[in-house]
Amino acid sequence: MSLMDKLERKLGFLRYPRLMLYLVIAYAAGFVINMIFPSALNYLVFSPDLILRGQVWRLITFVMVPNTDQFFLALITCFIYFSISRALEQIIGRWRVNFFLVSGILIEIIFGFLYYFIFNSLAGYFLVSYLNPYYLYATLFVVFALIYPDARFLFMFIIPIRGKWMVFITLGMYAIDVVAAFMRGLSGYAWVLVFMIAAAVINLLVFLLLSGYRPGKRSGRRSNVVNMKSYAKSAASRNQGNGAPAYRHKCALCGRTDKTNPELDFRYCSKCQGAYEYCSDHLYTHIHVGSGQTGSADGT
Repeated sequence: MSLMDKLERKLGFLRYPRLMLYLVIAYAAGFVINMIFPSALNYLVFSPDLILRGQVWRLITFVMVPNTDQFFLALITCFIYFSISRALEQIIGRWRVNFFLVSGILIEIIFGFLYYFIFNSLAGYFLVSYLNPYYLYATLFVVFALIYPDARFLFMFIIPIRGKWMVFITLGMYAIDVVAAFMRGLSGYAWVLVFMIAAAVINLLVFLLLSGYRPGKRSGRRSNVVNMKSYAKSAASRNQGNGAPAYRHKCALCGRTDKTNPELDFRYCSKCQGAYEYCSDHLYTHIHVGSGQTGSADGT
């Protein structure tokens, strides 16, 4: 069991549905506010000075700050980030995606304060207010590419690139943003980008470390072969005294059943040694019993 599995048992409340949808809606709302009433963003942006004076809502509302004023680009951004988050939920589970987002926002807040205290004379209200979760959301794509390094992605919607190369391309684009800001003489803004990127990368590394990620593993989905004899024995053991089953399916990792959580799908793992059944959140993330490998690494 990885550290992430242990955290999931203790922080089960993070398994909140549609978190990324709400973040995307907040981003879209911030874009609309910026178009209609730009000065209203002054009450939403990240400002450590004002937060320390009691305006604590800025610790949350800064996720509404858009990184662009172009409608088409903002629309594409919302669509891509929501699609990637939904795809990751199917692969690694809703809880892990939510953990990635929440921990990333917390780390970004910490780095925002670090920037403010380090560059106190330089980091005025207008510089620190550029803080937004753009790079955090972008690293969701990096997570997806690391899970499927051999998958082909369309770079700029045209050029097919393998996932493992897209990781380097994404990080390279981050570096280009910083260098371009320095070359334009916007050193204060460039350092904001450095802190935002550093927060996103550190969050990514922490997530991979806790998940027990090891490079070089292949990922993929394979059909699950259900051992019907084992299933019959397992189902019989669930029967109550009156012969009526308390439930039909139960996750061997989190203990949720089709009765307590009817919205979940349950499948048996063909690689575990025995009749082990898992919910859709853990089917591709559990440790194979008897193999020591994770379901997300080589498929179940």
